[in-house]
Amino acid sequence: MRSEELWCSIAALGWIALVGCHAPGSELESVRYGPAEERATFDTFTVANINITYEDEHGVMYTEISESGKYGEGYIGSSRGVAVHVRAKGPDGDRDHTGCTWPLLSAAAPNEPLPTEPWIAVIKRGSCNFEIKVQNAWKANATAVLVYNDRDTTLLEKMKLSTDNGRNISAVFTYKWKGEEITRLIDNGTRVMIGIIKGRTFANVSNNINKTSVLFVSISFIVLMVISLAWLVFYYIQRFRYIHAKDRLSKRLCCAAKKALSKIPVKSLKTDDREVQGDGECCAICIEPYKVSETLRSLPCRHDFHKNCIDPWLLEHRTCPMCKMDILKYYGFVYTGSQESILQLDVEEARSRALSPARNRHPLTLLTSDNSYSEAGSSRSSRASSPDELVPSLARSCASSPSGSRGEPSRPQEPAPAPAAPQP
Repeated sequence: MRSEELWCSIAALGWIALVGCHAPGSELESVRYGPAEERATFDTFTVANINITYEDEHGVMYTEISESGKYGEGYIGSSRGVAVHVRAKGPDGDRDHTGCTWPLLSAAAPNEPLPTEPWIAVIKRGSCNFEIKVQNAWKANATAVLVYNDRDTTLLEKMKLSTDNGRNISAVFTYKWKGEEITRLIDNGTRVMIGIIKGRTFANVSNNINKTSVLFVSISFIVLMVISLAWLVFYYIQRFRYIHAKDRLSKRLCCAAKKALSKIPVKSLKTDDREVQGDGECCAICIEPYKVSETLRSLPCRHDFHKNCIDPWLLEHRTCPMCKMDILKYYGFVYTGSQESILQLDVEEARSRALSPARNRHPLTLLTSDNSYSEAGSSRSSRASSPDELVPSLARSCASSPSGSRGEPSRPQEPAPAPAAPQP
């Protein structure tokens, strides 16, 4: 798989995980509390001003008003009434002020019925959800519900309540210290009047994002990134091995080209040679006419070139630049490997050494020693099938390696004959 296809697959899987994942119960929450998209994008809350009025032990009326409450969802309105600290029924009900069990009783007078005048239920948080607390207070004919927190915190939550229940009762959530101050006065027999006044309304961006969905998307993304990293490491390791093997092959082919080049004859031009007579001929590489005393290399295909021009070409391409004749094939050098199995060269060499430690066969083997053109039992060309088979530094790597390091030692070049003396 190509890298572009891999990254497209990763992006598609990440998008599917982000869109498709949801936590159990999300459908129920959307029905009870409204669409999840609206709650996740935009949220409003209204502040409640709580007014407390009571008469102290000296007969002095005390009034205090503070912005210390937050309305829950549902009905929002102002109300006023006598405060009643509720408790549960039974012998242990004096310690249960959560309002989760029916019926509700007054903590100050548990044997008396609840007030017939407007009253506000003061309930402690815990043991059940806000919906049950407000529902029980509404059934007991309370005009409002004041729920105080059971833990010390400076932040007030917005109570999640159903909005389609038809209740016209206000529910306010307040701090723990505020609720304990009111309940202490009520439990001491003080008549406390509470007024709940609608305050300012604020709007903010809600941070109500499902934690399960975020965790699922994060784990999926991490797994996909690990898979991608492993694939990239494997890809670059294979590419490094391929480049290393290709470079070794280029050096071996260059050494074989040097051996074949040592077998190609050279000659020094004289005045009576046909290359310099008349209009003369020119080198097909440098497009310069031949001159007396210049050294030419005559290829087996009967094409002549300047020695300084054709030698670098043959070391790199190993073919005649005019007729594409392969000098390795002509002189019997046949490459025993293949272009596709280039990475298996080291394995094959190690296997051959294990079978025969004394034999160290080179992939470029001299099969024939005569100068006749032969396929040598193989139809594969020693030339690369692609232009990038040989690296640009091939000529330099060949020049740095001795010609007789592998295979058959090269034959020394015969010295060029001295030019003939000019005729009088």
